[in-house]
Amino acid sequence: MMKYGFMKYNKLKILCSFLLFSFLLLSCESEYTKTVNKEAQKGISKDSMVLGMSFGDTKQSFFDQCWKLNNKGLVTQGPNNRSVQYLLNSNKEDKNLTAIMMLFYGNFNENNIMTGMDMEFSYKSWAPWNDDMTSENLVPVLLDTLMNWFPGNKFITIESDKLNKETHVKVDGNRQIVLYPKDIKNVVVKIEDLKYKYPEKFKPANP
Repeated sequence: MMKYGFMKYNKLKILCSFLLFSFLLLSCESEYTKTVNKEAQKGISKDSMVLGMSFGDTKQSFFDQCWKLNNKGLVTQGPNNRSVQYLLNSNKEDKNLTAIMMLFYGNFNENNIMTGMDMEFSYKSWAPWNDDMTSENLVPVLLDTLMNWFPGNKFITIESDKLNKETHVKVDGNRQIVLYPKDIKNVVVKIEDLKYKYPEKFKPANP
């Protein structure tokens, strides 16, 4: 009887230890990882990006769309012909002074399919002596702008070891948006299709 009770006690002790370990493991999981896992389980596709472009577009369709936007006077060629330039305004009163410049270019895989987009924002009238137009002041404006463009989950703030700076991340389904200040002038925004980054998590739905 004592032996049975001892074995039962050991099993209970092992079970408690396992549950405690699982709890600690779960607690150590970052908010970012929890968010990605939660969105992956939803099985929702969020493929839209900006200016009528989406994940899955071909490189040629990207160029065609930029050409159409250029003909409408909405975009121009970016610096050194390495990006496309689009001008937007913040919500401040003086639109001329607070115009925001967006440079963007698509990311493509080996099959020339768009899997994301790199963007860089700055105030058009930025100058080293304009303290109101630094990237630090631009970040909250862009966070609001992106929330308007992409409603859904809010941005979470993480500390990136690679970037060594405060980074803002928003995940909706398979679409991830990362925002961080690059330097005193520019703010980087990256839109990424997590189906390519985490294919084991974002598996295609069964037909």
